Amino acid sequence: MSDHAGEPLCVSPMVTAAVPGLTCTLAESPVWDDRRRMLFWVDIPAGRVHGLGLAENHHCHWDMGEPVSAIGLTEGEGILVAGKSGIWTLSPETGDRTLWCAIAEFGGGMRPNDGKIGPDGAFWVGTMEDRDDRGRAGKLYRIDRDGTARVMLDGLVTPNGIEWTPDGRRMFLAETRELVVRAWDFDPTTGDMSNPRDHLRFQSHQGKPDGAIMDAGGTYWVCGIYSASMWGFAPDGTLIGEIRLDHPMITMPCLAGVGLDQLFVTSLSREGSGDGTLLRVAPCGLIGRKANRIRLL
Repeated sequence: MSDHAGEPLCVSPMVTAAVPGLTCTLAESPVWDDRRRMLFWVDIPAGRVHGLGLAENHHCHWDMGEPVSAIGLTEGEGILVAGKSGIWTLSPETGDRTLWCAIAEFGGGMRPNDGKIGPDGAFWVGTMEDRDDRGRAGKLYRIDRDGTARVMLDGLVTPNGIEWTPDGRRMFLAETRELVVRAWDFDPTTGDMSNPRDHLRFQSHQGKPDGAIMDAGGTYWVCGIYSASMWGFAPDGTLIGEIRLDHPMITMPCLAGVGLDQLFVTSLSREGSGDGTLLRVAPCGLIGRKANRIRLL
């Protein structure tokens, strides 16, 4: 999938349930922890963090007691989890959890959504109104290593698809309901954003842009929810690839495993179906990058 010439390459791989029998209402935020060799993800409304050890195919979970939406790896022993109360630390080994950074704006009629650790070593988390007819009350927060939270963007509806180029110099964010992915110049030292512009727009057959990853070659792969496809875009925004999946309600991809070459994709349950889960996609032909980590003070 590295050849950008000609028509976009389309792949229809084998798609299976990564954890047979597991159903999630709204699975999101898959993150590969290369040190534990474990894939983490969340079920947002269930308030549950899931983990899957790939070597032994061992599944486990932790209940957080409130809706949670995004996971970030730390340089220490715990992981970060964005919830309605703020940012929690969770120890996968003991199950202990602590509210590390209380953020009142995450609660009430709001909730956190997509989030990742950036190349600047901070936790970036978007928020949205916790209702279907949401307006432009969402924000993008940058939570620094000392727990300081700063609003970087406001006026958002459904922020998703947070990612950075391999050199850390450009940042992307998808506005799902507006069918647009925007780009900013990014300072990986300070976390400053500048020069906002529309990077690409989804066409109707592509669904709506949801969660995304940037592969090792700099291709931005974003789930097109409702379309049953992941779409790959070159650094200039040109469509170069499509990966067709069996599930129309895919939410976010992750490249995992020792070689960062195993593709997993989360999904949500269609109304009354109970078919939200974690999907294993093989073969995918992609190589990922190690997730960034935050060093907590």
